[in-house]
Amino acid sequence: MTPLVLGLGLALTTTPAQPPLPAYPQPLPPGVRQFPQFPGGPVYRPGFPPAIVVPPPVAYPPPANPGPLPPAVGALTLDQFSRVFAPTPGQHHYWIVHPRTCRPVEVCFVLPNCGRLDRVRVNRSSIHIDIDNPDYDVDIDFRNDGTVRIRYSD
Repeated sequence: MTPLVLGLGLALTTTPAQPPLPAYPQPLPPGVRQFPQFPGGPVYRPGFPPAIVVPPPVAYPPPANPGPLPPAVGALTLDQFSRVFAPTPGQHHYWIVHPRTCRPVEVCFVLPNCGRLDRVRVNRSSIHIDIDNPDYDVDIDFRNDGTVRIRYSD
């Protein structure tokens, strides 16, 4: 026989095909039961249930007021709106952080086809857009309840 065949023959006879199976634990004595959800855990005897210990309730202090929420990504503050607003005719849709609730709200308004922007005034709770011809104004009021009221005046 060649050394290669002899080496293969020795390797096959000395190495097991599968690892040895683990030794199983001894069976429990009669009247003793182990719960499957606690493998290796405590063993309870019937007729002697373990005492259930309930800790006293813990009184947690009320949560502190975290303050206003940070604005959502893409929503503009009133100051940012006054800087980026481009008064073009037609419909405008903006997400603006409500100054009272600090939550983003969608503001939609329409500017007329004629006239030019006279000025945009922004204060703590409103936006006022003046268009000089034909004296067309848009008032956007942010209310205390989180809603937005848009008024048009000629």
